[in-house]
Amino acid sequence: MNLEEAKCFIESLIFSSEEPLSKESMKKMLKNYGEFNIDQILAELHSDYKERGIELIEIDSNYFFRTSTRLSKYLSIETEKKRNLSNAALETLAIISYHQPVTRAEIEKIRGKPVFRGTLDTLLELRWIKPAGRRETPGRPVTWETDLEFLRHFGLSSIKDLPKVDELESIIL
Repeated sequence: MNLEEAKCFIESLIFSSEEPLSKESMKKMLKNYGEFNIDQILAELHSDYKERGIELIEIDSNYFFRTSTRLSKYLSIETEKKRNLSNAALETLAIISYHQPVTRAEIEKIRGKPVFRGTLDTLLELRWIKPAGRRETPGRPVTWETDLEFLRHFGLSSIKDLPKVDELESIIL
């Protein structure tokens, strides 16, 4: 496999994947066909799609194609399902995003109120949160963290792009 074929291979992997692909998984699949610089291939693909109708997006070292944001005004035909989240769900999501990985008990301690199962179910259904393993404490509680869909929905490249708490306080006051 030459470099151009490797680039086509990576392009087809990203295009056909249901979920964003990590750089590591692409490296593993490409390794069977030779040694290639995955960063160079991804940079070339990003450049190739820069002025086209779709673009290569990286979120948290995961890659996927999406419709170019330059075309959004022409593609507003899609219907949008609006879902109003409860204050409890918004508070829970904020706590998870700023304190991840965090257990349900820790969320309740920070909120000062109980977290009902339906709240976590709603956030799970939206794929904004996901289980992050279990804490090595008595009872081995599940910990929660934000999922890629959370980053995608809010237009963040990584969780580090969230506004700092003091910035939020200045906006509210």
